[in-house]
Amino acid sequence: MAAIQRQQEELRRAKEEEERLIAEEKARIEEEERRETEEYKRKEEEKARKKQKEKERIEQLKKDGKFMTKAQKEEKARNERKLQQMIAAGIKVGPAEDGEAAPEEKKKKPVFDKKKGRKNDQKVWTLHPRISILYATELTECPLG
Repeated sequence: MAAIQRQQEELRRAKEEEERLIAEEKARIEEEERRETEEYKRKEEEKARKKQKEKERIEQLKKDGKFMTKAQKEEKARNERKLQQMIAAGIKVGPAEDGEAAPEEKKKKPVFDKKKGRKNDQKVWTLHPRISILYATELTECPLG
C-alpha cells in the first residue's frame, strides 16, 4: 500500500511540475509578445515623430523661401560643378574680387534724347473738360518748343 501511495504521490508531483512548466512557458511567451508589441509601438511612434519633424522643417523652409525639390537641388549642384570647372579652367566668373564689376562688363545706361516736336499734321487726343469724351484736335504748334 505504501508503494501505491508513493507512486500516486510521484505522479501527482510530476503532473504538478508539468503544469508549472507549461504555465511558466505560457507566461514567458506572453511577456515576449508584450515586449514585441511595445517595441513595435515605440518604433512606430519614433517614425511618426521623425516624419512630423521633417514636415515641420520643410514647412519652415517653405516659409523662409529656401525649400528646394530634389530636381532643384540636383540642378543647383550641377550648376555649382560647372562653375567650379570654369574657375579651374581660368575663366573669370562673376563680379571682380573687390566687389565692383570690371569696366568692360559694366552695363551702359540708356541715353534718352530730348523728345522732338510733333509734326504739324499730328492729332492730339484730349479730354473734354465737362464731358468724359476724348476728342482729337490738330496740332498747329509744337508745345515743347
